[in-house]
Amino acid sequence: MRKNAIVAGTGFEGRDKIIKAHCKDGMKVILKRDPTNQHDKYAISVLLEIPKLFGLLGKSYKSIGFIKSNTAKSLAKKIDNGILVSAKIVSYYAPSDRDFPRVTIEVTDEVQQIRGDQ
Repeated sequence: MRKNAIVAGTGFEGRDKIIKAHCKDGMKVILKRDPTNQHDKYAISVLLEIPKLFGLLGKSYKSIGFIKSNTAKSLAKKIDNGILVSAKIVSYYAPSDRDFPRVTIEVTDEVQQIRGDQ
């Protein structure tokens, strides 16, 4: 399955600055379940890999928002069942005068499942 999803919450907690500084079309993002999220029990955070000091000190992961809830519910069930899910940025709109950048990602689930005995 390939599906585009809009990233919500891009204007909160300094996420707009992260997007403007580091976001690029085609960039891989990490999807991380957040089942303790008080707003949505199916929440999935979208994380960008950010190099520390040009990569010399490794990397960190910064949230740029969450997958919108209507998509997150079905996707969370797949993630919780061990289906590998990957995502990349397919477009973003982040002019300097806009506080809420628009980011669209493409989500792909894999047929292979994660198994503890492999």
